[in-house]
Formats: sequence, C-alpha cells, structure tokens
Amino acid sequence: MYTVLLGITILLVIVASGVALVLQLTRFTGDVVIAKHEEARIITEQYRMEGMTLDQAAPEIVHALSGIGLRVTVFDDNGNYLAGDKNLRPKILDEVIAGDKLFYGSPPQAPTPDEPFSIVPAERTFSGRPEPMQLTSVLGGYVAFEPSMPLLLVSLLPYWRVVVTIAFVAMLVSWFLGRFVARQALRPIIDITDSLRALANGDFTQRRFMAPGGDEIGTLTIAYNDAAASVAAAMSERRETEERMRQFVADAGHELRTPLTVIGGYIDVLRRGAVAEPTIARQILGTMAIEKEHMRGLIDRLMRLARLDSETPPHVETIDLADLLRDQCEAARRLDEQRQIDYSVDGVSSVQADRAELSEAIWNVVENALKYAPDAPVHLRAQGRNGRTEILVSDEGPGMTESERIHAFERFYRGDQRGEIAGSGLGLAIAKRAVERAGGTIALESAPDRGTTVTITL
Repeated sequence: MYTVLLGITILLVIVASGVALVLQLTRFTGDVVIAKHEEARIITEQYRMEGMTLDQAAPEIVHALSGIGLRVTVFDDNGNYLAGDKNLRPKILDEVIAGDKLFYGSPPQAPTPDEPFSIVPAERTFSGRPEPMQLTSVLGGYVAFEPSMPLLLVSLLPYWRVVVTIAFVAMLVSWFLGRFVARQALRPIIDITDSLRALANGDFTQRRFMAPGGDEIGTLTIAYNDAAASVAAAMSERRETEERMRQFVADAGHELRTPLTVIGGYIDVLRRGAVAEPTIARQILGTMAIEKEHMRGLIDRLMRLARLDSETPPHVETIDLADLLRDQCEAARRLDEQRQIDYSVDGVSSVQADRAELSEAIWNVVENALKYAPDAPVHLRAQGRNGRTEILVSDEGPGMTESERIHAFERFYRGDQRGEIAGSGLGLAIAKRAVERAGGTIALESAPDRGTTVTITL
C-alpha cells in the first residue's frame, strides 16, 4: 500500500515538474525567438555578403536558427515558401503580402557597391505596430518562428527517462524496505496472533510481550497482557478447584465409607440372629445410631463446604464484634458449663463480612478447642492492628506438633493424637474457606504443652 502511495506521489511530482519545465521552456523559447530576430538578419546578411540569394541561403538559415522547441520557416517577398517547416505560416505574413507595407523611416534601400546589404533595423514595425514575435523581415523575404510544443515534449524525453528510472528504483527499494519495516512494526501483533491461536487450541500458558511504545500497538500489547494474565489466572484457579474437588470427592467417599461399613456390618450381625438377644441388639443399635449421627454430621459439613466453594458471593454487612463473640461464648458454654470461656473487644467495634459465614468460621475454631483441649480455658478476643481487625481464639490445651500445625487446615486431616475424639477433619477447612470468602486470612500458632491460638485477620 505504501509503495502504491509512493508511486502515485512520484507520478504527481513527475507530472508537476514536467508541466513546470514546459512552462519554463515556453517562456524561455519566447525570449529565444525575440533574440532570433536579430540573429536572422545578421545571418541573412552574412550569406548575402557571400553572394548567395535568399532562396539559396534559406536552408542554411533554417538550420542555423532552428533549436529545441522552435520551428523556423523562410519565405520570399511574395510569401512563397523557401525552406523550413511547411506547416508554419503566420497569419500576419498574409497581411503584409496583401499590402500592409513595412516601414521604419525610409524603406530599405537596394544594395549598392559601397553597401551591398541594408540591414532592416530590429525595431521595424508593421503598420505602426511592434514587430510580432512570430515574424521578422529580412532583405528579400521573411523568417517565421513558432515555439513547438511537441518538440518541447520530445526534448524532455531524457528527463522523463531519468526521472522514471529513479522512480522505479525508489519504488522497488521502498517495497523491500517497507516490508522489512512493516514486519518489525507488526511483530507484536504477529506474536499476539500466534498466542491467541495457542489459547484457542487450549494452551493457557501465560505469555507476556513487551509494549513497543505508547502507540496503538503498545496499547494492544498491554491489553493482551492483561487479558492473558486474567485467562491464565482463571485457568489456574479452575485447575486448582478441579483438583480440590477431586480430592474432596475422594476424601468424602473414604470418610463416608467407614460409617456405612460399620452400619452394614452390624446389620449383618442382626440378620444372623443377634436381634434375638436384647442386650446385644441394644448395643448394636446404639453404635449404629452413633455412626448415623457421625455420617449426618459429616454430610452436613460437606454441604457447608460445598456451599462455601460455590461462586455465590457472600452477603456482606456490618457485624458488631462484641455481640458476635458473646453469642459464640454462650453457645460454647451450653456445651461445657464447667469450662472457663470468655471474650474481650479492644480497639475495634465492628467488621464488614457475611455474618453467617464468619460465625461459622469462629464456631468451628471454638469447637475444635472444646474437643482437643478438654477442660482448658478458651479465650475469644477481637482487636484492631494496623488498620485491620484480628479475631483470636486461644486455648490452654496440649497444643499441636509442628506436623499437625502445618496440615491443620487440610480437609479431612485430624492429626496423629486424635484418639477416640469424634470428628470429620473439616472444621478448620470450613473456617479457612469462610475467612477467605470474607477477604481475610487465618493463621494457627501452636506447640506441644503451650496451647493453640487461631488468628483471623480481616
């Protein structure tokens, strides 16, 4: 496209320069014609001095006076053609021949021995008018001049050849240079196109490109980098979610299989006749009821975790921290009236979060403390720090080993020292997910015989 535009531009330059040259040469030819008048009289006199008549000297006069873009014709006194361009015959010549007498002072005298030639003055006029540019009078006849446009154009042929050659070379060079420059300039777009094709084929590896500058291509590169980063992040999150879901399903299946296996085994025992023995039957039914409640609790927690893993946004509201912690303490005391359970609020009064999800997160931490720190005091505390809100749940129980602390928030993880304590291993996982949905973080500090502190930061 740029080469075509360059060609059009060069063509316009050539035409414009050609027109300018023709106009300039036309004006120059006019000046030359005026000068040719005196030259024609001088040349005619020279040939007459050599003893030649105008009829004899006419071809030589035409040859001497002709030039680039100039037509010359010689006529005798009666207007008869002698030499030169036969198509050139000025109208004023016919007027002169028809009787419009030439005069300037006295008429030109015939040649004498002392003065063989009488030169017609350059200022001679025709009927009182200045001598016309296209005709001059000489002794014995007239010389006619006329600029020739075809001759001017033909005379410009060398110029056309040079300019057209230069134009062709310039277009050829611009073609190769233009393609090279275009490839370099469009390289980011080509790379982005290849990357988009890779995305369309399922390759979600993030590729970042350097923005070449503040132009449209740079803006496109920045926009692509942002879009590619979003797609890569979304696909990474999707893979992580799918992996968590697969792990979740596997762990849930494993956890549900145990109570179902126990219940199925007791059913077989009952079918084989144990139902006829009341004492054994009551024990079996009691164990089955416990396993049923365990399975119901597990399913309930799985449903809660699935709800927290959903895309449904939390219902954010302003929560009074004192009221929230009071409710948690009262619920905990109902489970263990003998234990010391207290709360405090310092430097902060409220927080923005989903009340149901935040309550569930705190309660799962408190419930863990009640189960794994028997008879130990439990303290709930809310405080402000560095513009954020911290909710701490601490106990004075046996604490955790480093391995248990590292894996505490993993789903279905219950630790090595759980003993006969009932549970599903989902409490802290539910708490972590609920806190993450609120835009916060959760951390756990613990050591053997030093108790455990869980910190929720919002």
